[in-house]
Amino acid sequence: MSGEREQANARLFDAVAATYDEVGFLAQAARFVAGAAGVEPHEHVLDVMTGTGTVLRALPPGASGARVGTDLSAGMLAVARARLPGATFVQADAARLPFPAAHFDVVICAAGLFFMPDMTGAVREWARVLRPGGRLVVSSFGPGLLGDLPGLWRAALGAHGLKPGAPPLGRLPTPQALAEVLRAGGLQASAALCPLFYTLPSPQARLADIQAGLEGAPLAGLAAAGRDRLLNEHRAALVPLFGAGPLSVPLPLIVGTGVHLPGDATAPPGIA
Repeated sequence: MSGEREQANARLFDAVAATYDEVGFLAQAARFVAGAAGVEPHEHVLDVMTGTGTVLRALPPGASGARVGTDLSAGMLAVARARLPGATFVQADAARLPFPAAHFDVVICAAGLFFMPDMTGAVREWARVLRPGGRLVVSSFGPGLLGDLPGLWRAALGAHGLKPGAPPLGRLPTPQALAEVLRAGGLQASAALCPLFYTLPSPQARLADIQAGLEGAPLAGLAAAGRDRLLNEHRAALVPLFGAGPLSVPLPLIVGTGVHLPGDATAPPGIA
């Protein structure tokens, strides 16, 4: 059985599953990670903590290689199945994958490892299902994500007696930290900071991002009138940042790659 924390996270993601793809900076980061993975059509790929399957949708179609995603959130997987019917989606705890050893050429986890209570143990489990010579591609976010925007939102929530949701991004804040976890999990690892930018066309676009994802979870504690008042106040606070046009904010994406050192030349079995 999964622990209480994992189940609580699953319920949290269930609640935002229908709108999660609309969080623009997460989708942009996931697509970048998919490109960085360098997946070939013949490779068997597992996307751990796949969410709505954004990474898998950005990969080249599998000519002979399987495309598999796992997540603990049934709501997320329902969206993923509808949007990518050619892939296989399995509800599973990322710390206890239902696959045999040496099953995949590539394992990907975009912006998910920092949610795992035992990050090193999770990496070991993901390495277990990699064939010798296979690779794990993982991402996190560095300091300064979205510039001043998260701080302004925290202040807006605080003015109404609410606390923001707190994804534990600070657990993997640097390339060095990410590479160390991958090495501790038994992989030959490297990681790099990719200093991207995310552009919002208007204050309303920022509000849409907030309401679509985990940042908007505290709004559930307000009645409709209070929620509308908070959002209108925050829109007014955002307007000066946009000036006469779009706003570009930092998207400091950290991408790490771990290689499963070859022990033999056994190829992964096919996936039904």
